[in-house]
Amino acid sequence: MTSGVLTVLGCPILEDELIYGIANDDEDKEIFLIKTDPSKSLIEKFRRKGISYEVIDEDDFIANGINREVSGFSIVIKMMDMALHREPADLRSVIQEEVTRISGMSDVIALYYGMCGNFGWDMTRWAKENNLCPVVVFRDKDGNVCDDCIAVAIGGRKKYMELLKEHTGRMYFTPGVATNWNDFLAVNEVFGRCFGCGVEQLKWIFEQCGYDAVVEIDTGLGDSGEMRKSTTEFAETYDFRIIEADEYWPDIYPAKKIYDSAKYIMEMKTKSQN
Repeated sequence: MTSGVLTVLGCPILEDELIYGIANDDEDKEIFLIKTDPSKSLIEKFRRKGISYEVIDEDDFIANGINREVSGFSIVIKMMDMALHREPADLRSVIQEEVTRISGMSDVIALYYGMCGNFGWDMTRWAKENNLCPVVVFRDKDGNVCDDCIAVAIGGRKKYMELLKEHTGRMYFTPGVATNWNDFLAVNEVFGRCFGCGVEQLKWIFEQCGYDAVVEIDTGLGDSGEMRKSTTEFAETYDFRIIEADEYWPDIYPAKKIYDSAKYIMEMKTKSQN
């Protein structure tokens, strides 16, 4: 039996991976959601999946934590602003600040985040060096950090390099990217600054950059129908072709591993305390 507090810091692009871990865990648990604007789509998906949760105040959680006499295994979730991806240095500093703030109220922290421009950044090691609670991140089968959300969806850095070679100069849509494509474009480090200029201006920029196709990578973790609808909307808006990635590309290992690793750390802590 697991006990303690698993705190999740998440990006909306990776909320399907989080739901996968929660929905496939049969153990009793209480879910607490720190309500933020980026949590809106997660709330809707919780509703569809029949996942119950309680909204809590962030300041209260930081000050008092979770009442462990009431809650055995608790998951506290804070979804964060996708705009952090625009500047890798900002993403790194904000994540480090958040981990430091919540470390004392957590038994383990799971970062449902890609590192997005911070190649080689390992928050697991950073937290250990700074004497904080354990932190788990998305990793591939060789234990390497998955550097961004596309790498998470296809199994890691090595396959991402293969994808870039096979589908050079194309957009990549996972379920999370597809259903958040407006926000994703708005914060993209390449196209984000032009997103507010209008469709025709961005079309012109895509053309100048040689982008005319979107590769649809369906991991099976989201709603496939919703993904196709959103991808089609994007493609029709910007005159893109849709290329369906073959079954070689999707890989849910990183999504399974991050949740299992967090649970394992908590279980080992529980055993050591008994």
